[in-house]
Amino acid sequence: MHTNVKTALGIFLFIFFSFIALWAPSEHFSHIIKTVNGSMPLLHYFKPELFAVVLTPLLVATGWRVWAGESHWSSVWFNAGVPLGVVASSHSLIAVLNSATSAEEAMNLVGESLLAIFYGGLVSLIGYLNLNADDIPIKRNSDSKLTKFFVLLLIYLIFGASMHFSYNGIHLYVDYQPVAVSAALLSAFLLLNRDKSKSFCHLVCEAMVMASLASVMIAVISYNFYQGYEQVIGPIVAKGILGISYCSFIIFLCATFFSEKDLRETNFDRINWHLLEISGLWVLMCFAPKSILEIFGG
Repeated sequence: MHTNVKTALGIFLFIFFSFIALWAPSEHFSHIIKTVNGSMPLLHYFKPELFAVVLTPLLVATGWRVWAGESHWSSVWFNAGVPLGVVASSHSLIAVLNSATSAEEAMNLVGESLLAIFYGGLVSLIGYLNLNADDIPIKRNSDSKLTKFFVLLLIYLIFGASMHFSYNGIHLYVDYQPVAVSAALLSAFLLLNRDKSKSFCHLVCEAMVMASLASVMIAVISYNFYQGYEQVIGPIVAKGILGISYCSFIIFLCATFFSEKDLRETNFDRINWHLLEISGLWVLMCFAPKSILEIFGG
């Protein structure tokens, strides 16, 4: 089969079956909601604000790397999708902690927050399916420090605007402890490492994975120690979430600014896998849904 025909058919079947997979449950649940007088909320799998937080920085990073001749667009999407999804989900979860007025509302909002990771995973999947080792980008003016500065500034402005206007203010996302944990692990990896085969990018990404895990473990210890004191549980949960968010953001910046050679040596599929594991551990520990036995009073 001709390559273009296979590509078109693959895109069509993917969209077709994905639509059925997401649309069918919503239709089924909407009929159930009608039988309970519309008192049950309906989950929509498209949240524009979360989609924008994932897609906008992605397009900036993709535009920069393709224009500079650093890499094919698929490489950017594969490397950056999961970290962006984790960052966007973390921002939304922090907003949930500060705005939810009841347990029921919080659980609904947590479910919606996790859609960002779904979007990021979808971005990485699209990138993975289009990866081609034979693609050799034509390098242009990618070494311009001024251009890189403006790209970095634009990325910061996008995230800053989303936190300020969508998630109740930037101050909610500032915490020195996760920053200190990240700085400690980064210093250890860069200054104490004896493996000369690893690039600077590789070491930074590995350090951020370990820093996110360390932030979560510190939060787990604090969470268990202070279980009887509800006033501090929220800030403890936030510290774990922010640790993951900071580290994921640094990994996204690595995927944006380092060379394609460094990124391929870094093994981003493993980095992204660990990010999903660590974020999943903390979210499911803090926001675990009721079991079916609890729901039905067993």
